[in-house]
Amino acid sequence: MRINNTRALLLITSFFMIAVSSNAQQTVDSNAQQTMDSNTQQHNLAIKWSPLGIYFGKLTLGGEYSVRKKQSITFYAGIPVGIQRSFDSDNNTVEAKSKTASVMAGYRFYLGKSPMKGFYFEPYLKYMHNELEGTFNYNDDTPPSIYKSSNDFSSFGIGAQLGFQVLIAKRIVFDFFLVGPEANTVKEKGSFTDVTNNIPWTPADAAEAEEDIKDVIEDIPIIGDKTEVKADQASKTVFISYKGFLPGVRTGFSIGFRF
Repeated sequence: MRINNTRALLLITSFFMIAVSSNAQQTVDSNAQQTMDSNTQQHNLAIKWSPLGIYFGKLTLGGEYSVRKKQSITFYAGIPVGIQRSFDSDNNTVEAKSKTASVMAGYRFYLGKSPMKGFYFEPYLKYMHNELEGTFNYNDDTPPSIYKSSNDFSSFGIGAQLGFQVLIAKRIVFDFFLVGPEANTVKEKGSFTDVTNNIPWTPADAAEAEEDIKDVIEDIPIIGDKTEVKADQASKTVFISYKGFLPGVRTGFSIGFRF
């Protein structure tokens, strides 16, 4: 009987040790899995800034959130800021103030093995609204004609871009938008008011102003010959409007920090 009791004690002790050991192993494996999951979930958010947005009259801020190992959702918002610009066109000079608002959302697929790193393909949706006011100096007249101009432009589009993202020390982000063709539906309304002097327009003056603006507008690719141009003699103003399709290309870069 004593031998049997000893064997039973050894058996119970062995069973207890196996159970404890097994439970300890399960706990270790569980903790290891939690650690792996935690590491996987780390650094899955990046906040970005696109410097080129300033050129178009907006402060462009964005973010990227990794939802799967090689897939992310992206969002950019352009906050309007006024910017003064000047340029020449066919001996005519323009002084203009421009501001732009925009929003863009995309879904990104990385083509390599790492999350948020390397080449990617990204379909996206984008909305943009631009307001422009300025002075147009038409130097082909003698003396030159001066027009106060305004333009309101809005677009909604869909596109797909190829890009490349670089991570430095797993935190610093450089995101390059290499090429992104897009299709847009746009609405545009503009006006040019003659402020050269206080002399009222004659019907001939109105017709001449309309033709002068048409000559400028028709040089714009794709939409130039489809833009409506109409002169109003009483207000000494030429109005332009366009509604329809306009292709585009997105390119640029952003920099940011990954959390």
